[in-house]
Amino acid sequence: MHKIGSIPGSAAVTALVAALLLAPTAQAGAGPNCATGYHCGWDIGFDTGKISFFNEDADFRDNRFNTGVIVDNNIKTVSNSTSSDYVSVWFTGPDFTGNWFCVNPGSWVGSLPDDGTPGNGVGLANEASSMTLFAGGPFNFCY
Repeated sequence: MHKIGSIPGSAAVTALVAALLLAPTAQAGAGPNCATGYHCGWDIGFDTGKISFFNEDADFRDNRFNTGVIVDNNIKTVSNSTSSDYVSVWFTGPDFTGNWFCVNPGSWVGSLPDDGTPGNGVGLANEASSMTLFAGGPFNFCY
């Protein structure tokens, strides 16, 4: 029930907006273990290192979980705790590039699919390097 996309270069956000606008679904509630209005990531599960985003972040290389671990290529669990229509879109590259997956408002994903090689842009776990928000969700192809 999710979409993994690969969109080259700076066209990523424009193409993603077009795709997202075509597939609305029903409204959702709040996601677990993440303050209302935030989009959160953890380095393992809901009881480990955590980072919260209220708005987008184009580069996780300068962010750290509350445990001190670098966020870039280390997120395995995500939660979208907005009760509005904001979908969080997580990219494997900085500046909203590379493959992506999205998480609907009130949804979460524990143990993202993992290919076992952090930072190679192939799996979803240990791959996220940036995150942006899109209004108008939820969407049927997102978590």
